[in-house]
Amino acid sequence: MRLLALPALALLAACAAAPVPVAAPAVTPPPGSVAAPRATAPAQAVSLVNPGFESTAPGRRNDPEGWFSHQHAGEPSYNFAIDTAEPHSGLRSLRIDNVGAEPYGAISQTVDAKPYRGRTAQVSGWLRTRDSANAALTIIDLANGSPLANNFMADAPVKGTTGWKRYSIAVPVEPQAEFIEVGAMMQGKGTLWLDDVELLVR
Repeated sequence: MRLLALPALALLAACAAAPVPVAAPAVTPPPGSVAAPRATAPAQAVSLVNPGFESTAPGRRNDPEGWFSHQHAGEPSYNFAIDTAEPHSGLRSLRIDNVGAEPYGAISQTVDAKPYRGRTAQVSGWLRTRDSANAALTIIDLANGSPLANNFMADAPVKGTTGWKRYSIAVPVEPQAEFIEVGAMMQGKGTLWLDDVELLVR
């Protein structure tokens, strides 16, 4: 019995002698420090029809599949055509030529906005220009056919003659938005090419 008790007494003595752990004091960030930003939800790709203008299927009014062309009211002032010379990728791009006096001509595609209300929509695309007065990507929120928010690159339109370059613009998707319309626009003189359009929501 004595031999069995000795290990137990030694264990008790060791526990009594061991220091009691003390919790580390809370660290307060110094004044003016900035908390790390919250992780944001990953961007969600929204499917577009024929985003690179590679489809040869007919669209409405001879427009490219999935897209519709339009211009300011008046005499036809813009030509819209598929161009196989120097696309950004693939075999084709979309070309807009100014041929008259009306102030703008545009190519557009709409998607349902309801799943994305309260988020931010961003369109990206590759543009090339020749002798451009003003060329731009476009993105619009629509409800009942009227714009709620839009971005036409008004602060930085593409001017002159430029090679292929990727541009991105965004708008908030308003709570009452019904459609998001994306595309590109030629304003005044010149030629615009569009290719490889993408739409994301964040």
